[in-house]
Amino acid sequence: MIWYSLYNRFKRINRVKERTRRELENQITELQKHNEILKSLLAFQDNVERDESEKYANTILNNMGDAVFVKDAGSRLLLVNDAFCDLFNLPRTKIIGKTLAENVPPAERESFLRIDKQVLLDGIDNINEESLTLGEGQKKIISTRKSRFVDEDGNKFLVGVIRDITERIKTEEDLRQSAIQLKELNATKDKLFSIIAHDLRSPFNNIMVLSQILKAQLSKSEDPDTQVPIDLIHSTAKNTLVLLENLLDWAKSQSGQINFKNEKINISNVVNEILELSRSIAKTKDISIQVHIQEDVEINSDKKILKTIIRNLMSNAIKYSRPGDKITISAVEEKDLVKIVISDSGVGMDDDTLENLFSITGNTPLPGTLNEKGSGFGLVLCREFIEKLGGKIWVESEKEKGSDFIFTIPRN
Repeated sequence: MIWYSLYNRFKRINRVKERTRRELENQITELQKHNEILKSLLAFQDNVERDESEKYANTILNNMGDAVFVKDAGSRLLLVNDAFCDLFNLPRTKIIGKTLAENVPPAERESFLRIDKQVLLDGIDNINEESLTLGEGQKKIISTRKSRFVDEDGNKFLVGVIRDITERIKTEEDLRQSAIQLKELNATKDKLFSIIAHDLRSPFNNIMVLSQILKAQLSKSEDPDTQVPIDLIHSTAKNTLVLLENLLDWAKSQSGQINFKNEKINISNVVNEILELSRSIAKTKDISIQVHIQEDVEINSDKKILKTIIRNLMSNAIKYSRPGDKITISAVEEKDLVKIVISDSGVGMDDDTLENLFSITGNTPLPGTLNEKGSGFGLVLCREFIEKLGGKIWVESEKEKGSDFIFTIPRN
């Protein structure tokens, strides 16, 4: 479903954004470590012979994944590692002694030299993301950290670490564009549901009213055969309207648009309201329905949501019950909750079906005993609503021996 795909896509975007943020934090930490190593290398040169010092320094520098450099007070490069040469695609002979600012456009040159000068002047570290234009106009985005090092003679050096973040920036831009597209698709989806809610509810309600009128008129007829198709038309219209309501409720639940109410509910009254519809449908399959609920069982919850849950579970029980089977509804009061059980003596389920019963992606609804079709939305919606009300739902079933759908609802 498009809205479910969008929902998953939105979660993936959020996960990538979080990963990008963590990567940036790790990058800053690594750059700080690299700079400290470089400072240590400069200090190390004062304490050992030059040849050994350079060998030691180059070994460490060339094992760093990021480009590193040391500049003098005039921003001329004194020391670079292999990654720096690879970044600029230049040999050391064309790097050492130069600023490399000569090789970039004026705007970039001014920015590089200005930052170098400022760090050398005040000694405050600078972390910056900037563009870098290489040979043949190739552009990269780099993250640079520059620090000042002062030796015993008072000479100032600029120590820097560069990381190529071009791919990361491209990924962030792709995410931004995806977020814009997701927003547009969500708006389209919301408009679609608005059209469905407005334009389909009314005609289905009209069909139900007209079929009810026709049913009442034909009930006076002496021909009993006319009553059966009218009952089927009426029940089919009601079931289709229920499916539409489920679809809309599920969509609202996914987008957080459902507001839950807290009101005192009599469980027996709610069940009896549902049975007004369910019994007429069960009658077409010669299925009996029995209720074992005390009249004083009450909870504080959302009545509309509770009716939606029971209606869907009843519809499911009727769908998978055979002609002549029995359905039982019972409620058991426990300490802080009420447990409601809807039992049928129908076809039951195997373990594979039970495992994916409440999954919108894994649930493949089987046809009913009279080949009734279904979308699988009903049970998915039940689980989501029950969990939002603070309860739980589970199923106990055995192939060819019926099913018990059990859910709990907190008293408050």
